[in-house]
Formats: sequence, C-alpha cells, structure tokens
Amino acid sequence: MQFDWPTPDQMIYRISRLRRLVALAVAIPVAILLMGSLIDPGFISPDRATMAAIAVALLVSGHVALFPNVPLETISLSIAVTVLALAAPGIKGLSLLAPPEYVSAALIMLVILAVLAAGALMMLLQIGLGLLMVAGPVLRLRLRGSIDVPCSPSVARRQFALQPNARRGRILTGTTDKNGFFDVAIIAPQVSDPENPAQPMVVRVAAKVIEQSDSDQQTMLVLPNGAVTVTSERFTAIDGGCRVEITELPGDFTLGMYAMFWLSDQQMDNLTETADLIAGGLDRANGQSHGVSFLAVAGAVLSPRQPVADRAE
Repeated sequence: MQFDWPTPDQMIYRISRLRRLVALAVAIPVAILLMGSLIDPGFISPDRATMAAIAVALLVSGHVALFPNVPLETISLSIAVTVLALAAPGIKGLSLLAPPEYVSAALIMLVILAVLAAGALMMLLQIGLGLLMVAGPVLRLRLRGSIDVPCSPSVARRQFALQPNARRGRILTGTTDKNGFFDVAIIAPQVSDPENPAQPMVVRVAAKVIEQSDSDQQTMLVLPNGAVTVTSERFTAIDGGCRVEITELPGDFTLGMYAMFWLSDQQMDNLTETADLIAGGLDRANGQSHGVSFLAVAGAVLSPRQPVADRAE
C-alpha cells in the first residue's frame, strides 16, 4: 500500500474530522505529565511538563494528518511518548553512572534504546487496544448523522442511497435477484487484500431496499459474517440544496467499535465522501485515504526489502 502526502486541505480536514481522537490522545499525556509535576516537581518540573505536553499535542496532530486511518496507533503513540517523557530524567541519571569520559556515549545509547522500547510499547498497546475494541457483546445502538448538499433531493437520493445497477465513487452494485437482493462491492483503499497486498481490499455485502419514496429510503445490508445492518435515509429540500439525514443500526458493533466510530467521526466522514463526490473536484474523506501506519513506515525504513527482479512478471 502506497503512502500519499496530504494536501493542505486534507490535513486541515483530517485534524478537524478526527478532533475527538486528537483531544483524547492529547488529554492522556497532559493529565499524566501535569499530575506528575504537581506530585513531584523535582522529578519533572511544571515547565518541562508543559513543554512535553505541547510537543505531544503537536506530534499527535501531525500523526493524524499523515496517518488518518490508524486511530489505535494514534492513541498508542500518545501513551508511548508519555512514558518516554516520564522516563527521560531517569535515562539521564542512569547515563551519569558511566565513567566521565563515556557519559555522552552512554546517554546516546540509552536514548536510542528508550526510543526502540517506546516503539515496542506502542506496538503492544495497539494490539491490546485492538483486542479491547472487539471484546464484549454486540450492542444495537443507533448512529445518526446529517449533512447539507447543494443539489435537489432526487439527486441526493441517487448519490447517497444504494440502488441496484449503479456505480458511485468506490461503490459498485449489481442486479437485483428474485428476492430483491443485489450485490454491493466497496473498495477499501486503506486496507490491503491479504491475498494480494499490492491491491486494496474489496468488501462485498448483499443489500435490499426495504422501503423507498421520493424523500426516504430504508435499506438492509447483510454483511459477510451474517450480521444485518439497517440504514434509513431522509432527503429534505432546504434553501440552496438538500439536507441528508441518515440513521444506521449496525448488526455487529461492540461497545469498543461504537467508541472508535465516534472518536473517528466515521459517520460524518462517510457523508462527506459522497457530498464531495456531488460537489466534484474534492477528495478529503478519510475513507478514500491510505491506511499506511507510522509503524509500517518505520519498519520499511529500518528493514527495507530487496527489490524483486521479476515482480512485474
């Protein structure tokens, strides 16, 4: 999967869309560092804690701007960098145990080891958070969102609501069968196909229009795991365009999935993707962005693969 540098508009959009994730990832280190400075100013001074918190905030904002589709890594990065900041005074003190002529070299080696340890901690935290996200029973909670688009309700319904024999952006639908179901293929550019890592994954679901009118549509989606998701959409004419309101009832979400869906503001990102498609010329949504992570880039830099001569064959 190829990493793409974001445009200024994309960077602004990603930080604003992922504002809840950024707020959480910043709140964790700020609370820990400032609390540590209050408990023991000799361990970490308030000035140093404040500077460290600002640095982490900038780091987190930069991370979501470059890697918008790995929210668990953003949280893991925040925690790992906080641990590294708390360990900094101890690292410096440990280097002073070396002979005077080797203090500088010892400090450099300890800093390198600490950074590698922070990377390992970041990886373990990401795995642990991923397990927590899928743990627990399936809950049936409604997800709601709305957006205004500069078009008529009929145009909005053709673009937002799933219809058979249609193509919309990265979504392709098939022909309706005798039971009213039609296949839906969704390209997920942020996820690689396990059988062909150079290609994005194509997610396939079955859909059926339960009820529709000029201003409403209810659609049932049958996911590959057998879970059923129901989507209700309403299209209301307003001055200068149409208001699209969507309500979804997922069939396979755990509490952790709902939390991550809310932190990443996924519902509005999905609506923005289609709204940008109607407006034309815009390409901001995280759903259309790459899924490369910071750890993947670091791994490629630290352990590059040798080129394969017959890759094209």
